[in-house]
Amino acid sequence: MTDRHPEIVLLKLPEQDPGASALAPAKAERFVMMDRHELFQTLGPVSRERLMENFAQLLRQPSLDEDGVREALLHRGFSIRDIDDQLAAARRKYAVMTSKPTSWEHITRIGSRNPDGQQIVRKTDAGGPQGQRIFVLRCTVCGHEYGAYGIDADIRRCPACQEGPPGLPVPPES
Repeated sequence: MTDRHPEIVLLKLPEQDPGASALAPAKAERFVMMDRHELFQTLGPVSRERLMENFAQLLRQPSLDEDGVREALLHRGFSIRDIDDQLAAARRKYAVMTSKPTSWEHITRIGSRNPDGQQIVRKTDAGGPQGQRIFVLRCTVCGHEYGAYGIDADIRRCPACQEGPPGLPVPPES
């Protein structure tokens, strides 16, 4: 990505039958999309209740099929590759959420490694403007360490060797 696009939250919804027709047994893949700043609207720590209200708002957004997502993101200036990455990340998150019981603790557990080889090294006391805790990740391919919000830990690619987005500054150990 050469230009910085507004960060979005894209979620795949559970599949639903497209209609009552017996001729269309396939299930339609649907997504919801929201600007990340709308989900994390405050600058300080966010209460669990407020986060759940914002998440419920996300789920009330009009759902889109893949073509609708592609059109909306193209309109926002995303490249085809960036759009493919967003859709792939939404599908991976859905697969993780539906494969077995999980929690944010699992995704951000020290030692956890995502499919792109990014491993959680430690969590910090530092928080971001969206109420997210910053974690230190290490690339198991090249050893680069960088900061990232916990919500992104499962989809991060290394900024040094995998063309991932720039990492956050690594806060000092406390």
